[in-house]
Amino acid sequence: MSDEQAPPGALRLGRVAGVPVYLDRTWLLLGAFVAWTGWRAGSDLGTGTALAYAAWLVIGILVAVLGHEVAHAVAARLLGFRVHRIVATLWGGHTAYDGTGTTPGRAAVVAVSGPLANLALAALGAAATVLLPWPASQFASSVMVLNLLLAGFNLLPGLPLDGGQLVHSLVWGATGRRDLGLVVAGWCGRVLAVGVVLVYAVLPLVRGEVDVVTLVLALVMAWILWAGATAAVRRAPYERLLDRLRLEDVLEPVALVPAVTTVAELGRPDRRVVSLDERGMPTLLLPLPSDDAPDVGDVDPGTRLASLLVRLPDASVVDLPPGSTCEPVLRAMATSNWGAVVVTSAGRLLGLVTSDRLNAAAERVLRRN
Repeated sequence: MSDEQAPPGALRLGRVAGVPVYLDRTWLLLGAFVAWTGWRAGSDLGTGTALAYAAWLVIGILVAVLGHEVAHAVAARLLGFRVHRIVATLWGGHTAYDGTGTTPGRAAVVAVSGPLANLALAALGAAATVLLPWPASQFASSVMVLNLLLAGFNLLPGLPLDGGQLVHSLVWGATGRRDLGLVVAGWCGRVLAVGVVLVYAVLPLVRGEVDVVTLVLALVMAWILWAGATAAVRRAPYERLLDRLRLEDVLEPVALVPAVTTVAELGRPDRRVVSLDERGMPTLLLPLPSDDAPDVGDVDPGTRLASLLVRLPDASVVDLPPGSTCEPVLRAMATSNWGAVVVTSAGRLLGLVTSDRLNAAAERVLRRN
């Protein structure tokens, strides 16, 4: 399954492996820069060749980026994750997928699939370079170089790059702590950002060999790396909280009552009430007394619960095994925009999780740590 909601300002290109692919309008800036680079590289061979080479590089970088992201999407789909979309942006590309239930090994497989796709494209470019006559061989050579650069850059060991995800997975797998993996991989990303500034900005300035284009690109790339790495480091405490907060810590017992039950038959319930809808799904909830939902004791005893129950979105019902973390519950709340989630296990009703109960449990965990 995929999410059809288009990112703002993006053009839908189509679908690959059932996943919608979008071109963000900011990618046009990257395309323009690549075209200019191709024009400069081919200008000595004449206007026609320069134009052809510029167009070829734009197509080549788009194929390289989308090939990279499609590989991520396919790997995630094969591992059972829900992939929402692929987007080509100014900074390259991004594959959005729901990583609920991921493990260090599965996260590593998704991460490494992108660079491997670029290496495969580079191999095709290398073969075409050998087999094709000039100038086609020169065009094929550029495909090889583009994909090698993209694969090599993404394999650098620091977040937000794929290599940083591999570091994260390695530390997570070795220590059992996803939060520690984020901290280590995030700081590696920060070191990479500083390294980019030193090598491509500071040293050329010291030597008096400054190239304005290279300097600007280096600073932009360093900023992207630093921002992504910092976001990962800041996310670590929340991951630690999720790892330590178990489903049993926040689960509230509920009573499963038919919707045709009258208020008189129900009496004053000692727990929250859930009913099945016409499909047999536990999406009907009796809300707590409030300005909008009166206490059942103040309602006519002959009133049926069906008129008092509130229907929850289907996304507010999650099926989880006992002992699960609260991450799927939080995702369900974010998706449905409701502060209540009904939890089942193999079709059996386990209970209810509310945002208030989650916040209270989180505060207890934080106080203990």
